[in-house]
Amino acid sequence: MDVITHLALGTCIAEILPAKRLGKKGLLWGAAAQALPDIDTFPAFFFPADEALLIHRGLTHSLLFALTAGALLAFLVQKIYSRAVLSYTALLFFFCLQLTLHDLIDTCNSYGTGLLEPFSHRRFSINLLYVADPLFTAGLLVGSLVLFVKPVIYPYRKKWVWAMLLISACYTGYAGLNKAYINHRIIHSFKSQHFNPAYYFTTPAPFNCMLWYIVAAIDSGYYTAYSSVWDDPRQPVRYEKQLKNEVLANQIGDKRTLQHLVTFSDRYYTFSKTGSSLYFNVLKFGQVQGWRVPNAPFVLRYPLTAGNKTVLLLQGRLVGWNKSALKAYFWRIAGHQP
Repeated sequence: MDVITHLALGTCIAEILPAKRLGKKGLLWGAAAQALPDIDTFPAFFFPADEALLIHRGLTHSLLFALTAGALLAFLVQKIYSRAVLSYTALLFFFCLQLTLHDLIDTCNSYGTGLLEPFSHRRFSINLLYVADPLFTAGLLVGSLVLFVKPVIYPYRKKWVWAMLLISACYTGYAGLNKAYINHRIIHSFKSQHFNPAYYFTTPAPFNCMLWYIVAAIDSGYYTAYSSVWDDPRQPVRYEKQLKNEVLANQIGDKRTLQHLVTFSDRYYTFSKTGSSLYFNVLKFGQVQGWRVPNAPFVLRYPLTAGNKTVLLLQGRLVGWNKSALKAYFWRIAGHQP
């Protein structure tokens, strides 16, 4: 999830665990612990883009890191606040829980999280929430603001936190129900449109859990589509065919970079060529306004042209968005197809 969500969640969790005995300093420690795994974003400044993609949400997002870093943070805080009435065991539980929650929430996004690093390089993702979802974050943000604004003696602090956590939990459950409905709908659409994909996934479109992006693998490539839970179920899901163009891989000399990208894409990739420039497209992040633009380019493209290996072309998911596009997006979520 985005950093604001992690900071807000860390603050709320700190209030309902023993760290609240540290007062508002405990809130800061909770926020810091929640944000810690994302230190792996810094290698992007020192490594080629293909390696940085794999480093992010790798080792620092593993359960091993959560246990190790949690133990070190507990030791550090106990040394700093030697007079605080907090046992090492309580602090250990607090920090390990914060770090583990960060990892588990990140598995809700399409990026993938290396929970078992370094023992296994498998990335886990349930594709349940978009990386930044205001409806999921809003309650947590309100709760954290109340905790910082209101004095420690304010009697309703914990009730505010539990209420806001419940709102986010209910929204997550709502997203799960929507995903189950969309999965059921597209399985039916596969049968009605007479194709049998080898594998597929569904993941939310930007900032909501009602419009979903679909990718289904076929022999020569993939079918992609967008479907809202409010779409008329009598209307067919509109798929677009994306050719994999695997033959273009023969033009790539740097096989190591290619292997990194294939691993990161989790099997969902295509090759494309624009002029003399060759690109590796990762499908799992969606298309630039693909919900209304036919055959829209993919959000994440990696240029494979010689001499340009360290530059990642991550197109903005909001490229070309304006007032008109935003209005059209809300209408698409509401089930109005272009």
